[in-house]
Amino acid sequence: MTNSTTQHVTIIGAGIVGVCSALWLQRDGWAVTLIDTQPPGNGASFGNAGNISPGGVVPYSIPGSLRQVPKWLFDPTGPLSIRPGYLPRLLPWLFGWVRASGKEEALRISSAMHALHADSFGAYAELTRGTEADALLERIGQLYVSEKADGANGSALAQEMRAKAGVRVELLGEDEIRQMEPALAPGFRSGILLPDNGRCRNPHRLVSILAEEAVRAGAELIQGEVKALRIESGRVARLVLVGGAERTLDHLLIAAGAASGKLVRELGRHVPIEAERGYHVTLTDPGVAPRRPVTHRDWGFAAQPMEMGLRLAGTVEFAGLGAEPNWKRADLLLAQAKRMFPGVRTDQVSRWCGNRPSLPDGLPILDRMPGVGNAYLAFGNSHFGMTAGPVMGRAAAALMGRRETGMPMNDFRIDRFRH
Repeated sequence: MTNSTTQHVTIIGAGIVGVCSALWLQRDGWAVTLIDTQPPGNGASFGNAGNISPGGVVPYSIPGSLRQVPKWLFDPTGPLSIRPGYLPRLLPWLFGWVRASGKEEALRISSAMHALHADSFGAYAELTRGTEADALLERIGQLYVSEKADGANGSALAQEMRAKAGVRVELLGEDEIRQMEPALAPGFRSGILLPDNGRCRNPHRLVSILAEEAVRAGAELIQGEVKALRIESGRVARLVLVGGAERTLDHLLIAAGAASGKLVRELGRHVPIEAERGYHVTLTDPGVAPRRPVTHRDWGFAAQPMEMGLRLAGTVEFAGLGAEPNWKRADLLLAQAKRMFPGVRTDQVSRWCGNRPSLPDGLPILDRMPGVGNAYLAFGNSHFGMTAGPVMGRAAAALMGRRETGMPMNDFRIDRFRH
């Protein structure tokens, strides 16, 4: 029970960002309600690669990346796909992506990524301490490999970004890669190890445990879909669920991933968020497994040993939020796994497709909602949701408590997309 002076927040979204926000807000004395269309962690948090990347400081859009796009699009085995007919709708987002690829802009984005990702393990430790979730997080490094002699380390600008952020990098040759990961096929000519990165052994279970902790601390959990938000006198006063039920609001935090765009439109603004679709396959009896997360730089996917088996996750597909999955994209991961890990068994496999919430510059929105006095925004982490989740939640709690976040908040403002 809470007293009459306790502030209440309704969080739409029970993925990693929403659940972490709930826990941080509870520590500040807030009463919390979590609403999601699915049980906690069943959206993008369920199917990601599980990488925890404090060293994730290289944007996906940097000088030179645009030149790769035509090659990827015309290669059916490439890491990028755009559904036929969806390109016209995607063009504004792509133009924003191109604007973000200039050197100065990419360096600014890299600096913001460092601020958002650097303390990921520290923030997780505060939330998971004393719970079963603590054992799911491991700082065991991440390995990036390439079949090209100079492919793993990326461009000179990518190297500069890591150096500026103080990210530790170990360069590896072919023999060192084989010694580090004997399960890999021969032929990987370059590699880098990021020793301060790590993994989550089961992202879905992590979010589920943290949600249980929030409920144990008094959070209300509602499974339902928000149909409408009602604004009165410059504040969002009520939400309407599909089915007609209404709930009054004290404060609102939108952390609904790729679905956040339509909720923001309910509040009178447009954000250029896209459902950047990703796929995974999980091999429950693979017969082989890397010792740590391994990302194939040339093919754009990650292999991750998890509690449930070997997960292969990646590819980018733009098709719209409600499009049916193209399971050929998942089968592509299987074919690549057979090339990457000789002798891997693929007879016991599960497939998944989900929507990464992606904004053109790759940075999330973390802000007060302009013109709506009691609404806040925390979504859009693209490929870094599991990394950024606990820091995003901590910053959202600070923002709502009118405290300093310790981060360059201008880089995460919603208004940066107004041109």
